[in-house]
Amino acid sequence: MASLNHILRLNAASSLGFGTVFLVGSGTVSAFLGTIPPEVLIAIGVGLMANGVHLSIASTRAVPRRAEIVWFSIGDLIWWMASLAFVAAGVWITTLSGVVSVLVVAMAVAALGVAQLAILGVSKSDLSTRDHWQRIGRSWLSLPTWVKIWLFALNAAFLASPFFLSWGDSHVILIAYAATGPLLLGFAVYEGGLTRLMGVGHLIPWIPLLGWLGSWLMDADHTMEAVAYVAFLTALISICLVLDIYDLLRWVRGERSVMIAATFTAIVN
Repeated sequence: MASLNHILRLNAASSLGFGTVFLVGSGTVSAFLGTIPPEVLIAIGVGLMANGVHLSIASTRAVPRRAEIVWFSIGDLIWWMASLAFVAAGVWITTLSGVVSVLVVAMAVAALGVAQLAILGVSKSDLSTRDHWQRIGRSWLSLPTWVKIWLFALNAAFLASPFFLSWGDSHVILIAYAATGPLLLGFAVYEGGLTRLMGVGHLIPWIPLLGWLGSWLMDADHTMEAVAYVAFLTALISICLVLDIYDLLRWVRGERSVMIAATFTAIVN
C-alpha cells in the first residue's frame, strides 16, 4: 500500500503544517479569516498537531490499519463539513480571503479523505483499481430509470436556486448541495458501488438545511416566485430524506450489499 502511505504522509504534513501556523500565528490567522477567536485557533492547532503525529505513525506501517484509515478519513470529511457550515452561517469566517482560503483547504482535505477511502476500498474488494471504478459506474447504471430521473430533477432544483433567490440565500442552498459530494463519493469508493448506507451523505447536511428552509419560509418578506421555489425544494428534500431514512433502516436490518445488476456482477466477478 505504498500509495496509501504517501497520502497519509501528505495528510500528516498538512495537519502538522496548519497546526503549527495556528499555534504560532493565531492572531494573524484570526484577522485573515474574520472574527474567529485566537483561542479557538490554538485549540484547533493542538488537535491538528496530535492528528498529524498519529498520521505520521500510521504512514510508517507496511500495512496500515484499516480502522485508522477510516478514522482519518472521517476526520477529513468532518473538517470539510465544518468548514462549509461556518461559511454558510457567516460565523467567524467573514472576510473574502478567509472564505476562499477555507473552501480551498476544505476541498483539499476532503480529497485526501476520499483518496484514502478509495485505496482502502480497492484493497478489500479483490478487484483491480480499474475494475473497482468500473463496478462503481455499473452500480450507478443499474439504478432504476425512475431513480435516475428523480436524482437529476433533485440536482436541477438545487442548482436553480440563484435564479429564484438572492445570492445571500442561494449560497446556503448551494453549499449544502456541494457538501454531499465528498460524502457520497467516499461511501461509493469504499464500498465499490452504491449501497443503502449512502443516504447518510444526504442526511448530515440536508437536515440542517431543511430547518433553514423552514425558517426562511416563515419570513413574509419574499416574492411569490421565491416562496414557491423554496416550498418546492423543501418538498423534494423532505421526500429524499424519507427515502434515505428508509434505506438506512434497511441497511441496519442487513441489506448491505452493493446495488448492482446481476449481469454487471457477473462481469466484475
